[in-house]
Amino acid sequence: MVADKKTLRATYLNKRNALSAAEQAKLNDLLLIQLQRLELPFAQTVLNYVPMEHKAEPNTYLFSHYLSFILPELTLAYPVTDISNNSMEAYAVHENTEFEQRQFGLIEPISTALVAPQEIDIIIVPLLAADASGYRVGYGKGIYDRYISRCREDVFKIGFSFFPPVEQISDININDIPLNVLVSPEKIYYF
Repeated sequence: MVADKKTLRATYLNKRNALSAAEQAKLNDLLLIQLQRLELPFAQTVLNYVPMEHKAEPNTYLFSHYLSFILPELTLAYPVTDISNNSMEAYAVHENTEFEQRQFGLIEPISTALVAPQEIDIIIVPLLAADASGYRVGYGKGIYDRYISRCREDVFKIGFSFFPPVEQISDININDIPLNVLVSPEKIYYF
């Protein structure tokens, strides 16, 4: 399938929302199994995000719990988004960090422990769809691409999708930054 971002955004949001809770649980388990097969780079700091249930996003908690288990000294960070200028910053969290729901249903930490973009080793990047070159369709604001452009060049960008990549996103632009890896329930795709 070759399609533009707007079409893919609508198509894949509908596909995810059509999944039953049982189907989502099974697919999340399969994503975790694939993650366990992935050879990850050394990491001290991982930027994750809280999945939005109303958008049927993969359960990223499973992934960060696994990473914290295999890397006990890992620092987990979560984004705090400024919708007024489509930007975000990463904040370190711990087991007692409180989170609150903000604009657009985003659940973000109440934290003052700012993490510099250069300190991030792995970013779990939200997406609705990705293509065979690692480019992704997000929610249309470019927030993650702008943040990733501030990170080290070797930051490892990983996406999780219930579906395999499409052939091509037809309207990629110069500011789009591809993933290094897409994890699907059946396969890991390297770019």
